[in-house]
Amino acid sequence: MNANHNKHIVRRYFEEVLLDGRCDLVDELFASEICELVKRYAFFEAELFSISSVISEGNTVMVHWHKSPLADEQASQNGFAVFHLADGKIIGLEMIDFNGILRQIGEEVLY
Repeated sequence: MNANHNKHIVRRYFEEVLLDGRCDLVDELFASEICELVKRYAFFEAELFSISSVISEGNTVMVHWHKSPLADEQASQNGFAVFHLADGKIIGLEMIDFNGILRQIGEEVLY
């Protein structure tokens, strides 16, 4: 698959699964080995979540994302997700939440 098609698959995951709650699409977008794991963790508050940019090269797609704070949270979240694709399906992903990392090491996050 080409880089643009891979970007389309990843955008569908963010927009249709995470934002629209279409968990039924996980089986279509992900390799069968990781579908259950993805279904377990596929959640975001749609109105508070946005994609800043999507970059793709070959079978790797990187998304820079931002999530505004919920009413009981003090800080927003932002980070990157790196997706690995093969044969038109996502076969692996890595998610990095920068503010979460800072909080884990005891730093105060104020935005």
